[in-house]
Amino acid sequence: MKAALQILGHKNVHHGYELYVHPEQCDSWRRAWDAKAKPNSSAPFTARDWDELLGPYSAVTDMPAACFGPELIAAYPEAKVILSVRDVDAWYESFNTGVIETFWDNQHITGAMTWLDPELIRPVHQMWHRLFGDADGYFAATNREEMQRNSKAVYERHNSEILKVCPSEKRLRFEVKDGWEPLCGFLGVPVPDQPFPRVNEGEAVKEVVATYMRRSMTKVGRNLAIGVVVLGLSIQGLRMVMAG
Repeated sequence: MKAALQILGHKNVHHGYELYVHPEQCDSWRRAWDAKAKPNSSAPFTARDWDELLGPYSAVTDMPAACFGPELIAAYPEAKVILSVRDVDAWYESFNTGVIETFWDNQHITGAMTWLDPELIRPVHQMWHRLFGDADGYFAATNREEMQRNSKAVYERHNSEILKVCPSEKRLRFEVKDGWEPLCGFLGVPVPDQPFPRVNEGEAVKEVVATYMRRSMTKVGRNLAIGVVVLGLSIQGLRMVMAG
């Protein structure tokens, strides 16, 4: 949906990929989830908090935003809501390959790298683990098998929640196969003279994560090299003092 919304004029669309570019957002998303999952022991996440987090964007899609459907609808009652749906089995196949497998396959390495890269790896790892890997996270899962087992029910619950809390005149139930016409009609914009974009989300997620990991490893490698150089200079300095 991000690509389609950008073609329709929404240049700043918040997508899960944003967190790999702006890891400083991760703490706010974690606080938002704590407020939702543990309202009696966590500070509320207010409309002002949402504005501070999402102010630069004219549209949101994908996770983590999808985990906060009712909250975002309450914070932005005038917003138009697109409920993107598909066959649950087809959705699960894509989600399992692109998200579940990628998340759990990388848990050990990202967990270890949180200490080596506290600016990039740590906030992203902690945020996704809060949503995907905690017993009170969005999928109520602490391992791969639990997340796989719970995913379809979570998907159907999400769709039901949106239909329940969002007024019918403010929402569009949309399937990608429907193409531009219903989407453009709902948003009140002209139909573009180009095909509706179709992105392999599973493969796209893998590529984004791989790029993010390479970027972090390059940074970590550079920092380690600098550390070795500094250590070497310090030892040389010590020798010079002792020799003098």
